[in-house]
Amino acid sequence: MADDLVLALAQTTPVPGDLPANVAHALDVADAAAAEGARLLVFPELSLIGYDLALLHDDACWASGAGDPRLEPLRARARRHGMWIVAGAPVREPGAAPVIGSIVLGPAGQDHVHPKAHLHGSETGWFTAGRPQPPIDVDGWLVALAVCFDMAHPGHAAQAAAAGADLYVSSSVYVQGEERRHDLHHGARAMDHRMYTAMAGLTGPSAIGSAIGGTAVWAPDGSRVAGLDGLPGLLVHRLRSTEIERHRPRARPRG
Repeated sequence: MADDLVLALAQTTPVPGDLPANVAHALDVADAAAAEGARLLVFPELSLIGYDLALLHDDACWASGAGDPRLEPLRARARRHGMWIVAGAPVREPGAAPVIGSIVLGPAGQDHVHPKAHLHGSETGWFTAGRPQPPIDVDGWLVALAVCFDMAHPGHAAQAAAAGADLYVSSSVYVQGEERRHDLHHGARAMDHRMYTAMAGLTGPSAIGSAIGGTAVWAPDGSRVAGLDGLPGLLVHRLRSTEIERHRPRARPRG
């Protein structure tokens, strides 16, 4: 396991319903993250179309899975930069139920869809709840993914911790008035399980209110150690294995 993991979190305001335009922006973000040495880049929930479920009446807003040809430029960036990229989209794979997905693209051509497990509000009219996937291995760091409301369910994080997660990272949308909730959720999950937590958040207008961004990193003791203001941007932060070992009585062997 690498001693450190350089994590990049994108805080974006998507072009509503324009998947190709948002992919193009994600390419620029990936280049910027790579220049900072990032090995993992995470985008917010539904980052490739924006959070407005009314857009889903347009078939062009749906991804057909991680292998959707419109995502090929992003897959190529992951390979070029030797970086894991996690982007958000509504996904309808052939023969499968529709999900809110985190599309996971790896440096060696890995690709899969991590589905949102806990739907919220009108999402239930469009999507099916998925099952959490095992953590991905980024240079020996085990990274578990969450999608927004998953973070509000302690059992979701507990399952990630039981699978050995060192980092539990969410792709989310929090709106004005939810600032305390946002900090409490992520800090509590970190402190409960002595793992890093992090969030990549949408910012700007959304169908459920003004998104606050809130992109940040929480240390294994639950303290917030890095974050962005409400503007679009990129947060790059170095996670240290020594911090995990310091807070875990019986940490996983490193090396």
